[in-house]
Amino acid sequence: MTTIDTIERASDAGPNAGGRSMPPPFIPPRISDASRRIVVPRKGSLRGALVTRGEVPRIVTYESDIERRVLLVLLARPDVVEVTEQVEPVRFLDEDGLPRKHYFDFKAVRRNGDRGLIAVKKLEWIERHPEFEDQLRLIAAQVPRSVADRVILMTDADASRSAVHDAKLIHSVRADGATDYDASVRDIVSTLIGTTTVGCLVAASGLEGRGFRAVVRLIDDGTLRVVDHSRIGYETRVALVSNLEVQS
Repeated sequence: MTTIDTIERASDAGPNAGGRSMPPPFIPPRISDASRRIVVPRKGSLRGALVTRGEVPRIVTYESDIERRVLLVLLARPDVVEVTEQVEPVRFLDEDGLPRKHYFDFKAVRRNGDRGLIAVKKLEWIERHPEFEDQLRLIAAQVPRSVADRVILMTDADASRSAVHDAKLIHSVRADGATDYDASVRDIVSTLIGTTTVGCLVAASGLEGRGFRAVVRLIDDGTLRVVDHSRIGYETRVALVSNLEVQS
């Protein structure tokens, strides 16, 4: 994300006594917290919803493909603890002093308590409508601190194919919850010196696909870090974060 003034661009649950794997208990998701309903779709448009992971799953809706991609990336960020869609509109005075209101696509709360109102647009649309960034600056200057700390503009540049690929994968493995396999893979990872590949860790675990998902969860929780900036896969090189911190 590029800062511009006050705007920023921005399966298995382990064996039971009988040796069979049991799925985690089903928890019905909370309904969407959106302050307005999804607009009735036009031909060729995309509307839908995701269910967040965690102790209290919640339905989060989106109104376009770019919103879906940005939502996935936001939910996968380890520093983001909550994402709300279509929050209450921000009221502001335009350049002529007339009262207006603006609906932001998302509101993201970070682990440190920082709250950002997020506008989502395609980059090519922004290039054709440069005045939109001026409007966001105007709005950002009038957003009460009781509502948010910053205004952020996110485009498809912030939700690349690789970023969305990894976000989908993280979103998927979080559904497993913590498993017995995680502990086994964590023990292997704790002995890691230098870098290795995800595939090597999976092979060492002997857990095949379950081991792969456990490794991804260790990337997600910050135990491992991807060091080659590639999509997460068997060839991805990773390192133990604690080792990297010592080296720095």
